[in-house]
Amino acid sequence: MKQERRIANTIAIYSLWINWMISGGALVSVLIASLYIPKLLLPLLVFALELMLYCYVRYNSVSKNPTCIRLPHVVMIILFWSALIMVLINILHEQTFIKIPWLINNVNKDIPYIGLLILAPVAFIVTLYNIRGGKNKSICFDCQIRYGTVSERGFLGRLYSQEGDYLSQMLLTLSLFLSVIGWCYYFVFYINTNINAIDEFVFVWAPTCIYILSLVYLGLRYFSLWIYYCQNIEGQSLRYNSSSLVRYIVMCGDYIYLKEPNVSTDDIVADDNKIDTPARLFIKYKKTISEYNAMDYFASLSGIRGAELRFLYENTNFNTECNIFHYAYIVESREIIDNSQLEGKWFTLPEIKAMINQQKISGIFVSEIDRIYTIVMSWKTYDKHGNRLYDIKHYKPTFRLRDFKDWDVDFNDKNWLFIATNNSDRPFFRLRNLWNKYISGIGV
Repeated sequence: MKQERRIANTIAIYSLWINWMISGGALVSVLIASLYIPKLLLPLLVFALELMLYCYVRYNSVSKNPTCIRLPHVVMIILFWSALIMVLINILHEQTFIKIPWLINNVNKDIPYIGLLILAPVAFIVTLYNIRGGKNKSICFDCQIRYGTVSERGFLGRLYSQEGDYLSQMLLTLSLFLSVIGWCYYFVFYINTNINAIDEFVFVWAPTCIYILSLVYLGLRYFSLWIYYCQNIEGQSLRYNSSSLVRYIVMCGDYIYLKEPNVSTDDIVADDNKIDTPARLFIKYKKTISEYNAMDYFASLSGIRGAELRFLYENTNFNTECNIFHYAYIVESREIIDNSQLEGKWFTLPEIKAMINQQKISGIFVSEIDRIYTIVMSWKTYDKHGNRLYDIKHYKPTFRLRDFKDWDVDFNDKNWLFIATNNSDRPFFRLRNLWNKYISGIGV
């Protein structure tokens, strides 16, 4: 299992380089093809490349070892909008339906597209929009629904989050640089008679060289990251090797039982040294655990036998590093826990929220609370198809932790997370569902 995990994580690291190669290669191939393919046919090539990336994104979503496909998804959108702009330019060039004097005097129909002038600005706008979207980016939110949050996914979660942002920033910077260089050269030096050798270098071969250099740079970056993983991360994560993590959220009324770390707040850096539930343990790796085993593990932690537990949800890490089983234990009296083997204190939700804002709470516990709140509010507000249950505009149900035992909702049902952001209160609800499910490559 350890060797399998190492191979899976190695593939995950280098898949980031492969995704950059595929995505950047699709953009560069359009630039090169624009020199040789007639402008009426070039949009068809761009749509074909967009379709190929779409199939890659869809395939990745059902793959046994999915990778971070944020970059291919962004480039897929870039190609889509670029192709539409090219089609619009073709229509205007033909001058069949629309007569524009400026075009008649300034457009040379014998010159092929200057693809850089279209692709680079579109890439900058689309990438900037994706970066500004933060954690609510559609493709990243879809990944969180399927596999859990960054904290719940361990090493790969941190890797994909960090490198997804890094590669997006890199694409944003390069597209801005090429947009400025390309359009400045076009207005200052370009002569609208033909495409000479210098024009080809600026609009095609210089971006291609930059792409090749980026492949070398990222290859060295991810080789170094792999060496670091082998020497440090793997050695520091021995307890995760071939293991499963079982976690219990202990609740009583509007209170949750948490344990503060035995370090000062100034030393709180790692997730293990933050406030978290005291009822958690690592066991030998299991694909599933029975209700009896869950009760037995909780008894070994707390000394409480026969506890009635409620299964919440499971995170299955796709690199076989560690899977996580989440449970809840609701007690009628706080004295039951105070007299148990568990060490900790009772906190209310407002207190927990304040500590979350101060980054004192572990990431996994934050993910658990966020999932509980999101699913409960979705379940109380909408049906399983995303339609509002109550025809009262802006109605928002109450969330009280004391009602947890009465909530008849499946916290392991990822559809409720999807409904939280795709429901009848959103504009173009049904069209948005169809787009997410069949076109954009996301959706459960």
